Amino acid sequence: MKDSIPYINSIVVDSLATQDSLPQQNFSPFGAEMAKIVTAYTEKDSKVDTSRHYGSKLPFSMENTDGVFVLILFCFLCFTHIYNGGISFLKENLSLLFRSEKEKRIHKQTTVKDILYGYFLVFQAIVLIAICVYDVFVEYDSSEVAHTPFLTVVTFILAIGLFLGAKDFIYKIIGYIFDQQKLMRTWRRVFVVSIEILGVLYFIPTLLLIYSNYYHLEILVFMLLLFLIVQITLFYQIIIFFVNQKFNFLYLIAYLCTFEILPYIFLSTGLIYLYRTDIFNTLWL
Repeated sequence: MKDSIPYINSIVVDSLATQDSLPQQNFSPFGAEMAKIVTAYTEKDSKVDTSRHYGSKLPFSMENTDGVFVLILFCFLCFTHIYNGGISFLKENLSLLFRSEKEKRIHKQTTVKDILYGYFLVFQAIVLIAICVYDVFVEYDSSEVAHTPFLTVVTFILAIGLFLGAKDFIYKIIGYIFDQQKLMRTWRRVFVVSIEILGVLYFIPTLLLIYSNYYHLEILVFMLLLFLIVQITLFYQIIIFFVNQKFNFLYLIAYLCTFEILPYIFLSTGLIYLYRTDIFNTLWL
């Protein structure tokens, strides 16, 4: 009979050798569960990485700019405070715009409160014009410009404010040069009143231009017509003055081109430059 002991030993050794491999689990009862959890999270992360996509950036919209909303809300609150008692203030301004001979009598009756209201309406007109100009640049300018919308609108407000202040100062200087202080005071008053009226009339079109997706071109044409009507009334006052003083017609053309037309061309050029140039980073550098 053949001895079976060596055969058993070989079987035992072979079985032990096959079972005693390196990747053995720890004796801890939680070892196998932790390994399964780690493996599951690893497989999940690998699947997420392979299927992840970043998408495309949404286009810029003025209605999502918080700074513009705060400016419009501030103008709305102050505007309702000024006109809570009716529209008599607007009627008086319109009468001053179209009948300058009434200015002397109204100017003596002006209170400090009316002056403050007038300055605020000028500020409101500047803010609304700056917002509308920026919105026009965003919609109709094809160049890719990377800058902060609110800061750009603020630069527009400063530029337009400096422009109107310089124009009023030039009116005053012209009055001293030609010894027409009284007449230039009337022109300056009518000029300020015209800006106040634009500050009132531009409020609703500006809201429609920002928060409505329809008829943007028609709204811009309407606002441009309002501006031209106000400018024509100012030109009318100037023409009447030159006719009464019997100045040469060429002097009138020279004055209108130099002080009433070319400055607006320079202003529009400057606003385009401010829009296409990140002025804050340029000054910082």
